[in-house]
Amino acid sequence: MKPRALLYARVSTADKGQDSHAQIEELRAVAAARGWEVVAEYEDQISGAAAERPALAAAIARCRRGGVGIFAAVSTDRIARSVKNLLDLVDELEQLGVRLAATREGALDTTTPQGRAFMQVRAVFAELERNLTSERIRESLAVRRARGVALGRPRTIDYSKLDAAVEFRKAGLSWSLIARELGGTPGAWSAALSRMGISA
Repeated sequence: MKPRALLYARVSTADKGQDSHAQIEELRAVAAARGWEVVAEYEDQISGAAAERPALAAAIARCRRGGVGIFAAVSTDRIARSVKNLLDLVDELEQLGVRLAATREGALDTTTPQGRAFMQVRAVFAELERNLTSERIRESLAVRRARGVALGRPRTIDYSKLDAAVEFRKAGLSWSLIARELGGTPGAWSAALSRMGISA
């Protein structure tokens, strides 16, 4: 009897140009090569740090209903957001009699000491990589703020329209309406007119 496999894929909302379906296609190819019968497929498009992942929750619920022997994903960082999260998932799957396979990381069998040890080490490095990335982003933003670089959405306006903006404001138009009429953002017009002595 063929092992019955569930396939799970995830891409982050920040992964520009990536498609979770490409991971599913890769997993299908692995399943065919290893003689697995695919019984279900689930895909998430959500940050790796998110606590709630709807498709992952549905995949785990499917495992609880039985009839699944393998939970397959291309790598452990597609599944878990931390070491503890991964180990909790591994423990639950083991209790359900489901083997966790990370196909790009070798033929892992989490029922063996070697497979479990590898998963723990891999999860540690995945978590470390996420933490270092977050730290680098925070440091970069701090440096930009220190240099006076404006962050966030561009706040440029057409200064040739200042007179019109003043008239609109004196007529009682909101900053949102002014921005809609003249372009730019409400905050940019408010800041520009405030510098001219026009109260917000």
